[in-house]
Amino acid sequence: MARRSVESVVADGLLVCPVCRVPLRHNGAEALACPQCTRVYPVAGGAPLLLADAANPDQQDVQTFWRSLYEAAYAEVHEQLSAAELDRLLGKLEELFRHREHLAAVEMPEAFSGELVLEIGSGAGAHSAVFARRGARMVSLDLTLERVIATGRKLDLLAAPDQFCVQGSALDLPFPDNSFDIVYSNGVLHHTPDVPRAVREVHRVLKPGGRAVIMLYARNSFLYRGVLFPVRGILQGGVFRDRRWLGKSTEWMSGKTQTVANPFTEVFSSKELRTLFAPFQSLTIRKNAFSFSQIPVVGRALSAAAGRVTGHNEAGVLVYDEPWRNETALELMLGHWIGWGMNIVGTK
Repeated sequence: MARRSVESVVADGLLVCPVCRVPLRHNGAEALACPQCTRVYPVAGGAPLLLADAANPDQQDVQTFWRSLYEAAYAEVHEQLSAAELDRLLGKLEELFRHREHLAAVEMPEAFSGELVLEIGSGAGAHSAVFARRGARMVSLDLTLERVIATGRKLDLLAAPDQFCVQGSALDLPFPDNSFDIVYSNGVLHHTPDVPRAVREVHRVLKPGGRAVIMLYARNSFLYRGVLFPVRGILQGGVFRDRRWLGKSTEWMSGKTQTVANPFTEVFSSKELRTLFAPFQSLTIRKNAFSFSQIPVVGRALSAAAGRVTGHNEAGVLVYDEPWRNETALELMLGHWIGWGMNIVGTK
């Protein structure tokens, strides 16, 4: 197993009670306890389960959706991966990230020198595995236990040292102030019920001079302004009857039938992001992520035609549930203006 033991992480003082922010202590073989509020947190599969309020209904809605998506889109492939196949696909995934001008390729280092990196929303673990492969000491956090386990499985297969997984919430990070060199989160914080609080938590756990590397969805994008808002929001009446309409309109990527709705999705303008990240000393924002597939009616046919020229990257199965079509130069260029992703770097 590549992951660090819970004992060693506790000994380093890296885990705190998400309620009191007091360093946790061992409470028997498979639990941690807070000496101040006396809450007890179980450990499952080498990962502490550090949720401040496991019964919170919004949190449970988020967990239910992302568990359902994991089981529909990822579980079958991911649970059959061998170490050799994972390593091969991670190499392909690096190529895919570079081609797509992805946050993981452009804003993150090509190689790490032992930096301590927190990923918020590790999903099935592919991003954490990429960074561990580059030399980062990863702490991978997700709200959904199944995804925590999937991340741990990949890190174990990778056999990179100094990795750790934890179940926790972006709204109550179970880590001390000033702990991490980098906090990375790709397309996750906009699915929380309180994005400003999540950003404050990111700022809190970063070391002075540390960097937040985060992708959030763009309000001024073709997908939102040209499709989601006018069609799902206005024509289908979402904005008039359901405050969660945007969440219910996004994220399902499996070919299997969706049975659970995504409760939260938010979008942001550059001005809103500068307000949101105001506590950071410096901030850069880069837009990307436009695809022909976002165009209604004809988009699927355009995308299929483009794929016959650009080809597909098989490592898409690790993050998108299927081999991913390489975007054309035109799509990449348009992404800088009308893309769906706002790639943010904030320095504390």
